[in-house]
Amino acid sequence: MGLFLRVLLTIWLIGGTAGSIYLLARRAVEVGIRVVHLHSQTCLEDNAWWPTCLLAFVCISCIIGLLAIVWKSTFWSWVFSFLVNIGIICVIAVMVWRLLMFGLIRKPIHMAFDDVYKDNSPLDEEYKPMLIDALVADHVWPAVDECLTDLRFCEGVPRSKKLFGNDDDDDDWKIENYYKYFREGCCVPPPRCEKQFASFKGIKDDDDCLKWNKATEKEESEYVKCYNCSSCKAARMATYHMNEDKVRMLPVIIAIFLFIASLFSTMGAFE
Repeated sequence: MGLFLRVLLTIWLIGGTAGSIYLLARRAVEVGIRVVHLHSQTCLEDNAWWPTCLLAFVCISCIIGLLAIVWKSTFWSWVFSFLVNIGIICVIAVMVWRLLMFGLIRKPIHMAFDDVYKDNSPLDEEYKPMLIDALVADHVWPAVDECLTDLRFCEGVPRSKKLFGNDDDDDDWKIENYYKYFREGCCVPPPRCEKQFASFKGIKDDDDCLKWNKATEKEESEYVKCYNCSSCKAARMATYHMNEDKVRMLPVIIAIFLFIASLFSTMGAFE
């Protein structure tokens, strides 16, 4: 029984090592491409580093487990079991954090963004308080505003296209579609503002249309932006949300992998 479990655990750990190395290499390529071709500033995108850390942790644990099997070392088998248990705790922590940050049941990203951008819905009705506090709170946003200004982010489209939301020719944008939420939320007034630019009757003081009007009056160049608009803040959260959703199944997969590895170890695979 011990030999059979040892063989199964060996195959399992080899698969885990190969899979984690592949995923780490893939993430390295994605980050490299983004740094070379796109912007890497955190005002545009907050990189999700926890998947990289978890994958590296799994890779190291698998290698230690294989060493324990090859050398038949009690010490390395103990280290492997310890790391697996720590890994399971880390995965649970990530799941709890994601639940607090994004919630269990929520609107799709584009719907939440559109509600803020097009309908002027308050941010706290569309996004979780923890996400707002982390990305667009009053103590956070000035640095983001400064970063966007330094990047001259909205200077890729003439003023006429910004004011009337005409983006048929995407070649005029020097920022790729990867940042589509930023492009709309920070650089193009909501469609509902087009008929209200002249009068602004019945518009609340904190309405994005009023902020856009003031930004238009202050902007002397052919470009205009509203980095302090709620729609721009919603764009940052939508982009972060989108990036996190790409790896949302990873903690579940890692948890299952570590649990089975721990089960093999408990059943006597190292004996």
